[in-house]
Amino acid sequence: MDAEADPPARSRTERHKCFACYKQFKKKEHLVEHMKISYHTPHQPKCGVCQKHCKSYESLRNHLTGPLSRASCSRTFSAQGCDLCLKLYDSPSSLVKHREICPLSAPASLGTKILPFAGSVDEKHTTNDAKAIAFNCVMVGGGTDGSLDLCARVCLVDEDEDIIFHTYVQPQSTVTDYRYEITGLTEEHLRNSKSHKEVQDKILEILYNGESARRLMSESGKARLLVGHDLKHGLDCLRINYPGHLLRDTAKYRPLLKTNLVSHSLKYLTKTYLGQVALSFLVSFAMS
Repeated sequence: MDAEADPPARSRTERHKCFACYKQFKKKEHLVEHMKISYHTPHQPKCGVCQKHCKSYESLRNHLTGPLSRASCSRTFSAQGCDLCLKLYDSPSSLVKHREICPLSAPASLGTKILPFAGSVDEKHTTNDAKAIAFNCVMVGGGTDGSLDLCARVCLVDEDEDIIFHTYVQPQSTVTDYRYEITGLTEEHLRNSKSHKEVQDKILEILYNGESARRLMSESGKARLLVGHDLKHGLDCLRINYPGHLLRDTAKYRPLLKTNLVSHSLKYLTKTYLGQVALSFLVSFAMS
């Protein structure tokens, strides 16, 4: 009786691996398609242990400290990592020194000026060499139900966190809800406020920085970067058009988005990545 032939060895399926995010695919064309749509760049958050690229900082945080975190990365990070910026350090002493400077201090200790009850603060921005300006505006409510956002207060801050322009803005329609619990504003604040047009011109003057409007599209010009959260909404309320390549919006920056690419709230971002609660800043800003 002939001996039974040995069964053929089962061929191992070859897997095609992405060396950025470590995803694996059965077919090479699937890997190629993944690389076309994933847009892996040096700007993506990267694990300091295994060098894996993550879609966002939230994904990286889950990779390091979440319930389904990678064990080897989690152990190393718990001993050598900063909970705020998610960076790794070689020694415990280096980590301790870093943690002393990583979280931002409370706004009052950063030299922020006490704003007047009414009127405006307008610094000599022409002597300021700042390349980026942070922008924030406070909205009150209009319309029959108070749901229409109307810009009532504007503040511009430079890279040293000095206020270079602050003013109250006269809303363009009747205010039906001052949203005092959030904004700290009342009718008295807006009594002597600047007109919409004056505020527009002043903001554009600061942002243009002496550059002509026709040269704004040039990346080598003197126009300043504008930084903020949900900038489009604030600029639309002020009816200001500013080139997209000069905007830096934390509500659209992919590493700061949720894993489903939806923006976090400003309160969450400041608490998670800066180590302080945004609400405390907003209250001090509104009530000063």
